[in-house]
This record gives sequence, C-alpha cells and structure tokens, in this order.
Amino acid sequence: MRVAVLGAPSQRGRRVVRDLLERPEVSGVVLVGPEQSNLAVLDPRRVEAAPVPLTVEGISQAFSGLDVALACLESGGEGAEPELTAFEAAVTTGIPYVSSCEDPDTIEAMLGQRAGANTFPGVAVPGMSWTPGLSNLLVRAASEQLDTVESIRIAWTVSGRDEGADFGRLLAAWSGDAEVIEGGQRRERPAGSRPSRCFFPQPVGWRRVSLARGAEVLTLPETVGDVQSMCVEAGMDGGSAASLARAATRTSRAPGAARAVRPSLGVLTRSAVAALGPSASRASGWSALRVDVAGRYAGRARTETYGIVDHLANLETAPLVVAGLLAASGEVQAHGVAPPESAFEPDRFLAILAERGVRAARLER
Repeated sequence: MRVAVLGAPSQRGRRVVRDLLERPEVSGVVLVGPEQSNLAVLDPRRVEAAPVPLTVEGISQAFSGLDVALACLESGGEGAEPELTAFEAAVTTGIPYVSSCEDPDTIEAMLGQRAGANTFPGVAVPGMSWTPGLSNLLVRAASEQLDTVESIRIAWTVSGRDEGADFGRLLAAWSGDAEVIEGGQRRERPAGSRPSRCFFPQPVGWRRVSLARGAEVLTLPETVGDVQSMCVEAGMDGGSAASLARAATRTSRAPGAARAVRPSLGVLTRSAVAALGPSASRASGWSALRVDVAGRYAGRARTETYGIVDHLANLETAPLVVAGLLAASGEVQAHGVAPPESAFEPDRFLAILAERGVRAARLER
C-alpha cells in the first residue's frame, strides 16, 4: 500500500508519517507539496517527496499510482484553499481521500459535493480527526443502543500541558457563531457563551466548557434522525485562558472589527499562553472527549455516554491513519463524499483504534 500525505511539514503531518511507517502493510509514503521536511531520513526506502505545487494539476500528478491520500493541512480562513484544492484533485483522480480537517465551513464545502456522488469514482471522508471524526462515530455508537434519539451533547477539553494543545484551537472554536439545534430547529448562538461544567473521565475530571463551533451538526441529524437538541462545547484547563478566550470572541463579534480580528486574536493568544503559567501545575496534561446521547429504549428514557481520554497527538492522528488504511482496503460503507459516521462501522473502527492504544469507554451514569 502506497500512501500520499499532504501537510507533512506540520507537527501533525510528521506524526502521521511516523505512524504509517509502523504499519507493515504500508510499502511507501509519498510527501506531497511544494515544501517538504526531510522526513525521508525516517525510512529512506519507503519515504519519498513529490515537490509539486498545490494546484489541482500538481497534486493530481503526485496522486498517480497511489492507493490513498491523507491530508493534514491547515484549514479554516486562508488555510481552506489548499484543503479544497487537494480534495478537488482527489475527486478528479478517484483516489480515496481522508482529511483531518476540523473547520466546519471547509468540511461543509466538501460535503456539498455529495450531490454528485454517482459521478465521483472514489470516496472522500472529511473531518477524520478527534472532532468531528471520533465524536461522530461515538454518537453513532451510542445512538445504536437506543430506539429513538432526542438530544446530543458533545464536549471536548484540552490541557495547556498536553503537547499540541495550542490555544488557537480554542479561539477558533469560540469565534463567531455556533450552530445548535433547539426545539428541533437549527439556530445560531454566540460561540463561547453558555458556560457550564462537564465531567470527563479521569484523570481529567470536571472542566468548564462553553458553546463551540463544530462540524458535527452538519451530518449527525441525518444519521441518527431528527433530534430536539444538539450542541458542541469546548474548554481548556486554566481559568485565565478561558477568560481571555471569551474576550477574544467578544472582539471578533464587535461591529466593524473584521479587519482587526486576526491581530487581536494573535495578541490575546500570546497573552493567554503567558497567563497559563500559574495554572499549568494544576493542569491534567490530558485532553478528553465526551458524548451524551439521550433518547428512549423500550419505552423508557435512557442516556448513553461515551468518553475518551488521551494525549491530543494521539487523538488527532490515530483516527486519520485508521480511516486511511480502511479506505485503502475498501472498507468504507459509503460512496462519494461521506461523513465519518456514514463511512465507517463504529465498533470495527473503535476496535482498530484501541489496538493502536486509543480507547473509548462506555461510561456508567
């Protein structure tokens, strides 16, 4: 199996390459893009660079003869263009394409191609990170234990001591408006609002979370059926960080602030990192995800809860690698562009993920 990796110079991309090289079925990794780090030193016999421009034509040329493409590109804002260009190249060539993109707007743009699934010769699965990838699969697993689903709550938290848990992730989740479902209707609410407490599996414990932008609401109602309520929430340990994030989101929504938003977020991000110092010793060092799916089973109200705790480096990359290997092997349940919960059978996916050391647990209430 020969695998293309886009975005290998990034920290996430380097981890994906190392993970792939541990898989005996992977005979080669091709690093696609104009600037590639010298990752060939990891295994010169199996790693090669394809220094092509990030255009549809350039990427399509690099995809020739490969079995699957994994994208670890930055997305959202200006970063959306390379992601959508790589996606178009995959559609053009028919190569299975799996992306770790987490940005709701970029994922929605890719999902917009589902109407042409019959003319798309391959399969593409956007969002295969821990959110919405793992979160969507956990919600589907929980919903399969119920007769009907009424509400879905998804919450995640990162730690300032966890490698890769940059504060910009929380700022992006808390910027602008978050799409929610209330009373069976989709609505927009200010991201970063409605703070509440959520208990995550130990050693994380209680964390403060607020409404967040998430791609889960784009497809989950189609999979589990109409729901009365649904939201995504996010948090980070450290009270100072949370206060600064909320200040940043207020700035991003201020009238006439469009041009000043990016510099303001940058300043607040740097301030937040400094502010985390006093609370760093109290941070758990772990990131966590929790889903609560409420509904009815055999006529009685019931809530199914799943949780997962690990380091963010594993939560971000392991789902992408597992999804890529399954896609290359033809183990995808859908055709064309498919969200994670439609592309993979949850039990099998989570079992393979557990073999790699990332384990989800069904929580007792």
